[in-house]
Amino acid sequence: MGKLHKPELHVITSGRQELDEVLRMAEAAYSGGMDRLHIREKHRTAREIMEWAEALAGVMPRESILINDRVDVAAAVQCCGAHLAYHSLPVKAARRVLSPGQKVGCSVHSMTEAMEAAEQGADYVLYGHIFPSRSKPGLAPRGTGELKTIVEALSIPVIGLGGIKPENAGQVLAAGCAGIAALSGITDAADVKRAARSYREALDRWKGETG
Repeated sequence: MGKLHKPELHVITSGRQELDEVLRMAEAAYSGGMDRLHIREKHRTAREIMEWAEALAGVMPRESILINDRVDVAAAVQCCGAHLAYHSLPVKAARRVLSPGQKVGCSVHSMTEAMEAAEQGADYVLYGHIFPSRSKPGLAPRGTGELKTIVEALSIPVIGLGGIKPENAGQVLAAGCAGIAALSGITDAADVKRAARSYREALDRWKGETG
């Protein structure tokens, strides 16, 4: 992932859709400007997730697929890489399983976690939730204050997550983020391609305005 030339748009599967729905969603979202799809399906088996990844590789580039938690599956299907949660393998252990060139990302919720992930060799971190989010009811959003501090402290890309919409995406990028992640704003959209394009245009417009 390295230094990103343009703000990235990540989409995370909802865990509530079946494969046929996710295939349609992913194809439309990729057509609309999505850069990375995270397969985040905690309730599915390794075999199911592998089958999902192989099927999704038929509608979008394999190199655009990240698999949440299941490092073994990411290694088996040779996708972009694995995205780690707090309960996942440590970054260094994941590296021993993945092939050279595959990426390792980490979800973080504080400066301490972000620094630890970077020190362990993560390629990027996903920080949130930034704004009020339907997926985190009752939890206060973290806002962009600590986000900006984390971005300034890290040399790896930071992707913002949580309650991000096209109209507030610029605030996340203004804090220094290398991109954003969306969930229901795209996965539940009536017109997924249009929704993804709205996010993509917001990211590109902000980059254009700031040079």
